[in-house]
Amino acid sequence: MSSYRPWGLLDWALSISDSREWNFIGAIGTEERSLSALNWVRELGSLKSTSMVKVDPMRGTRYYSKTQVQLAERLSQFQLLGVEDPDVLSIELLAELHEIESLAADLSKRGSAIILDITSFPKRFFFPLLRTLIKNVEVRDLVVAYGCPKTYLDGEKLSEGAGKWDYLPGFLGKELGSDVLIASVGFMVESLQDYLSSAEAHPAVQLLMPFPSNPTSVRRAWESIISLQNNRSGEKFVKHRLDANDISMAFDRICSLSRSKESVSFAPFGPKPISAAMCLYAAQIESAVHYPQPESYHPDYSKGVASVDGKPFVNGYWIKHNGNNLYSI
Repeated sequence: MSSYRPWGLLDWALSISDSREWNFIGAIGTEERSLSALNWVRELGSLKSTSMVKVDPMRGTRYYSKTQVQLAERLSQFQLLGVEDPDVLSIELLAELHEIESLAADLSKRGSAIILDITSFPKRFFFPLLRTLIKNVEVRDLVVAYGCPKTYLDGEKLSEGAGKWDYLPGFLGKELGSDVLIASVGFMVESLQDYLSSAEAHPAVQLLMPFPSNPTSVRRAWESIISLQNNRSGEKFVKHRLDANDISMAFDRICSLSRSKESVSFAPFGPKPISAAMCLYAAQIESAVHYPQPESYHPDYSKGVASVDGKPFVNGYWIKHNGNNLYSI
């Protein structure tokens, strides 16, 4: 199943193929890293068009006011970048599926070469968007970008108001049940905890653990695992360590875990690159994806932008190249 799927720091990833004019799709978020990929592509001089999505928070939630203030600040910083003819689209965090799919369909028509920056996109949005871009044959070149922060917020919950165990909009799967559940662990597993306590829960869960990863992420992941294992058999979980930033490795592991199974479902509670691998598989097999959407995210979810050898730690992952889906099953 393994094949050559280039990924690495964004400038290198874009340099290994013929130069292109890229149509950039990203999200304006409260975090500093939300503009890091866009700024780098702009500096490389390969930006054709820019479409940014602003996900508006729910009124009445605890962080509503602070989130609005920080979104306005980030929007001002975006405008100061001097991007030519930018397109800024707004959508509510709990928008209906038809609104999300309409947004995805519109954005997928922006050009044949697209960079999708998932850094600040909630999974509720980037899953349908990535699926649409994969399936659109007019999109011949697709690179996913992801920026790593210096640190995550520590000592506080990163989100609030997550609902009960539910399906991610548009990812219901084609069967009522599945033979295997693959979950990535990270910052929010309370609903998975409740689900596993039900009589209908899977007899065993394949856990994708982010390691190596940011120290805060590793610690929170282990705390999540300890919480899940509490008062349960040691055979309840099968653990698999994966580089938190390696989409290709995660995809291959998912394929190996699914090879002899009739059906598979996902619970993407971990890092976004691993979640993206789940999306790439689920979009092609029509697998169910379970994700209880929080009502709000802490506006200080992360701080700063990590760096590698003086460059921003923003990775680029080739998903499509010259019309070929590098993650085809």
